[in-house]
Amino acid sequence: MTAMFNSAWSGMALIEDINRGVTARFLVSPVRREALITGRIVKEAIVVVIQSLIIVALALIVGATFPGGVVGVAALFVVSALLGATFGALSNGFGLIMRQEEALIGAVQFIVLPLTFLSTTFLESNLMPKWIQHVSDFNPVNWGVLAGRAATASHQDWGLVASRAAFLAGLLALCLVFATRAFQSYQRSV
Repeated sequence: MTAMFNSAWSGMALIEDINRGVTARFLVSPVRREALITGRIVKEAIVVVIQSLIIVALALIVGATFPGGVVGVAALFVVSALLGATFGALSNGFGLIMRQEEALIGAVQFIVLPLTFLSTTFLESNLMPKWIQHVSDFNPVNWGVLAGRAATASHQDWGLVASRAAFLAGLLALCLVFATRAFQSYQRSV
């Protein structure tokens, strides 16, 4: 949840940079245009890993255990980074298209809240209605939750972890294409 919620708001900083002219000034620099948007997404992934490190450290301090060991926790970090980068790319793409903070707030809430509640984040799948169970199979938040739980469990299911991480990586690629195209559209409008 930390990965998703923090990254989902990254488009707000981009809108502020657009409004202040920072992004337009970057366009005169000799860097590749894709790097201007990809750098923001990589930053989101790094922030998510740092936040995850802090959360795991605090959990260990209060007595939590991770039966999956260091490898399981590392896999959890990778999955969190993929989820955070995906929502960061989506948020930046929306920010480039909407260019208004209020519109981005509405779009992010419209996506993030239903995805959270239609996942196994708060409730085991056997306690959910059948239709929510079916929807959660296609929910990227649920992919991250399942992969993280499977990686840190005492009996890891690496096939589940790998498949859900691959789903997230594929969705990240799509969201990066979306954000890059939105940036190209912004660039043409300046």
